[in-house]
Amino acid sequence: MKQFVRQKFHLEPNIGLLNDPNGLVQYKGIYYVFFQWNRFEKNHTYKEWGLFTSKNLIDWNFKGSAIIPDQEYDLNGVYSGSSYVINDKLYIFYTGNRKYENRRKSSQCLVISKNGRNFLKKGIIINTPTKYSEHFRDPKIFKGKEKDYFIVVGAQTAETKQGAIVLYRSPEGENWRYISELAISQKYQMVECPDLFSIENKYILLYCLQHRDNEKDIPLKSFAVYKIVDLDEATGRLDDNNLDENYFMMDYGFDFYAPQTFKDDKNRRILWAWMSRMNDDEEEAFAKLQDSIHCLTIPREILIKNGRLYQKPIEELYRLLAEKIEIEKQSDGQFDIVNDRHSMYLKLKDIASGQDIDWTVKDEIKINYSYKKKEFALYRLNWLTNNWDKKSCDLESLMDLEIWIDNSSIEIFINAGEKVFSSRIYPKHQGISISGNLCGDLSVRNIDK
Repeated sequence: MKQFVRQKFHLEPNIGLLNDPNGLVQYKGIYYVFFQWNRFEKNHTYKEWGLFTSKNLIDWNFKGSAIIPDQEYDLNGVYSGSSYVINDKLYIFYTGNRKYENRRKSSQCLVISKNGRNFLKKGIIINTPTKYSEHFRDPKIFKGKEKDYFIVVGAQTAETKQGAIVLYRSPEGENWRYISELAISQKYQMVECPDLFSIENKYILLYCLQHRDNEKDIPLKSFAVYKIVDLDEATGRLDDNNLDENYFMMDYGFDFYAPQTFKDDKNRRILWAWMSRMNDDEEEAFAKLQDSIHCLTIPREILIKNGRLYQKPIEELYRLLAEKIEIEKQSDGQFDIVNDRHSMYLKLKDIASGQDIDWTVKDEIKINYSYKKKEFALYRLNWLTNNWDKKSCDLESLMDLEIWIDNSSIEIFINAGEKVFSSRIYPKHQGISISGNLCGDLSVRNIDK
């Protein structure tokens, strides 16, 4: 089973546990994807930053450790953060985690690199304000429309234990001043991994809402969302600062969290996310025969259409598509595909109006669209319970599907990226088999990686 679970074209380290993508940036022609990493065990007991680099977003080099917990202020973990190129230097911001007699202390810290290989820690740049608990983390930098830089930080209020997002400003990227409490939640106890950026003169706020058991200090449920907002940079105020309303899901599948974006030299807003929402028992079983666990999603370009975010695979990924796969068509309108490969690309277009879809993938996934219910659903066979778990969304019409299958994952892009489902799969056997009703123009290709 070991060879079937490790991914082919998703970013994944050789050993240990990967989680949040961090510090996404293009620097001196090189793409940098840092990530949260425990290189010693397949659990969350240790955190540093690992690093992948690439010149073309297809061929990746795993660089191993980049930023490790070796200072008093980050000795219990180099937590999530972001990067930005300032004056031809790479500025990296992260949360340093320290525990004193089981009490957490968080500090927002700065690293500067002149070459993208050597990383010099400059120390603490932001201490937690007294209004907030030490669940104060995940600094994400962005450039304002004028000359200043801004950082958003995920937070929890100290007194009421409500999730919030806090805004800081700096003229040069090293000296930071508190501006405002940008937004707050009344329903959730923490907000993680905020990201604020502009597309077509509109600001997009990505964030992760989290229910927590504050007495036990453990997360209970988390998910990633976005809203389109207006930001007054002078006052640090949003036109909509209620994090509990008017948001949309970033992804409707089982495994998507902590998304982060950056802009490259082609003026594209590119996103990666952590491809997991497994609980502890699911993680342990998934990784039992593996040297590593977890991967990132495929990189996606973010666009605005019809007042919503659309996600589409970056154009470079289509260079991975190889020979076409023959589709066996049945007289009753059904089809079958059998392939001894572990990865595959499918494109279904020109779907007949009013048509339902009922597909089975690898005996572990079912894809269903009900025109009558206006519902798209993904069913996954749970590898612990052997029951079918369900994720779904409302969908008025289905026009096309684009599906990327790797050894142990599936990513489904609906209606050119209007909605996306991302999920890990625990494969039971070698190869891929797909069957269902043929309700449009279907093309299938191998993925060469």
